[in-house]
Amino acid sequence: MAKEKILNLITLCFVICSLLWGCSNNITDLEEIKGSGLTYSEFFKELDKLDERENVTYYKPVPISEMDSINTFKNVEIISTENLPFEVDEEMAYLVTSEDSNGNDINQIQFSYLNKSEYESVEEFFIISITEARENPIENNRIFDEVDLVGNELRKDLLTEDIPIYQQIITTDSAMLYRYYNYDKNKNSIDTVGTAANEFYTYYNGYVYHIGYLIDKDRNTKEMQEHMLRITRDLILGNS
Repeated sequence: MAKEKILNLITLCFVICSLLWGCSNNITDLEEIKGSGLTYSEFFKELDKLDERENVTYYKPVPISEMDSINTFKNVEIISTENLPFEVDEEMAYLVTSEDSNGNDINQIQFSYLNKSEYESVEEFFIISITEARENPIENNRIFDEVDLVGNELRKDLLTEDIPIYQQIITTDSAMLYRYYNYDKNKNSIDTVGTAANEFYTYYNGYVYHIGYLIDKDRNTKEMQEHMLRITRDLILGNS
């Protein structure tokens, strides 16, 4: 994969830490709006408990091209989409804040890259969700499954020498529910959309990374799966 094609993509993770930890003090420049639902991994929710968050606050998403004008997203570089396997029609940055059962703040950021039909329905996507986590949910939980709960392939790869990254690949006609935030302009609110997706899941430096992508099943070959793994791994680690 050419370095120049992913340079902007991988710079995202150099600023994620400061961005998330600073959200609690810098959200006044974002408009609070109504919303419903939470996003999390259906397969890993028993480990990370991200489906149990409370006191959820939703903020109006910002087009990624306008992030420089928003203090909350001030340090985030615009990601190059050249290496994604589809044309991107919409790029949005979301912030959702919440608390865990002990009252600890949990900040979550989502970056959405969507391909839409002429009727504005989402056809393909690459969605990055990054959520604060005080503990590593997979550190002491060995997962030996080779398929997920509906029979799709569950593959364990390495993020680093000692940190795993899990990949759920749609190989059947079914899929576990994948959730992402979506802005409804007519209602000025955040909805949680449930659909199917190929997924990545890992924990790194205090954050749960849950990434989903959807492309035509016939295009999701072994080579494409490795390509998406490389993009995801480089994004998290910031390797060039």
